[in-house]
Amino acid sequence: MRFYDALQLDPAVLKDRIKKAPDGRERLWFMTALLVRDVLLVAFAIVFILFLTSVFGQENSSMAVIIFCILLSIRFVSFGYKAKHSVINLAAVFGILTVSPVYAQHLGPLAGFAVHFISLSLILVITCEYPEMGNGGLYLFGYIFLAGNPVEGSALAGRAMMALVGFGLCGALLFFRHRKKHKNVSFLHVVGRMSIYDPKCQWQLRLALGLSLLFLLNRALNLNRFMWAGFACSSLLSSYPVNLRGRLAERAGGIVLGSLLFAAVYRHIPESFLFMVGPAAGLCLGICSSYFAKTVLNCFGALLMAAGTYGLSAAVSVRIVNNLLGIAFGLLFFKVYEKAVRAVCALLERLKKREADSMQRENQGPAGEAG
Repeated sequence: MRFYDALQLDPAVLKDRIKKAPDGRERLWFMTALLVRDVLLVAFAIVFILFLTSVFGQENSSMAVIIFCILLSIRFVSFGYKAKHSVINLAAVFGILTVSPVYAQHLGPLAGFAVHFISLSLILVITCEYPEMGNGGLYLFGYIFLAGNPVEGSALAGRAMMALVGFGLCGALLFFRHRKKHKNVSFLHVVGRMSIYDPKCQWQLRLALGLSLLFLLNRALNLNRFMWAGFACSSLLSSYPVNLRGRLAERAGGIVLGSLLFAAVYRHIPESFLFMVGPAAGLCLGICSSYFAKTVLNCFGALLMAAGTYGLSAAVSVRIVNNLLGIAFGLLFFKVYEKAVRAVCALLERLKKREADSMQRENQGPAGEAG
């Protein structure tokens, strides 16, 4: 294996190679690959995001982060159907990400709910032919992140221009990397195979409906940093296959531990060194493979920005409370949704049976009269 090829591997794969290396030399080789990959990734993220925000405005840093994440993912994960259709649909996804999170906030609660539900459903149908590949979590993260950082006027125009640039980069990469895959599967085939009884479609519907209802709930609660509740709920509902208990424990534990660790670090390092917390957490994040560890480290970047706005204590409290609220809502919604689906399915089965019995009696009637 070339060193370049090793740099393309996931941290979990590299750590497994390190563990199974037959000798110290090979172990050191893979450890070097892991660390170099980590440093290059963080450096590229900083340069890429700083460049886009310098051109399109600091207020659009959230869109720059999303484009960066999509760019990394789309190298390895396609949409599951032919490349031409995927590129066209990627343009639609960027359009939705740019317009819907902002537009919905200017509507009434029910109209806003409808916009969120339709937008989230379209994103999931377009990107999640294979939900286990993680596209659902990525693109819904982008939607929630942009909803939590709305812009208007010239800043919105800048966001639209940045989205256009992002689509150009990601669309070209998507076509180049995946043009030979799924040549016989069109997007119409994907839509045509959809069924309310399909577990994938049930997952898509549950995820879109759950997040849309959470957006609706926030109209009443008007939470600061609502997107943190959205991320927590999405992380719970977007796992595929569903791993509710495991995700719940890892998310809740990771948020509490990460927030408390950040508070300890924030209080004990000089203010002039605080700017290093984000990149340091990013470097640590790059070598992590477990969801729990990633949740802990994500707290550092999120709280570093929030502490400057709300103060340390308030930021930590808001992060913990909002995440626990999002988890609780996601869990409650999942339980209610599953009961409702079972009830509807049972009702449909009874109706089918009743119709079949009725047809059988009608067929027996003429036969009996003829006898």
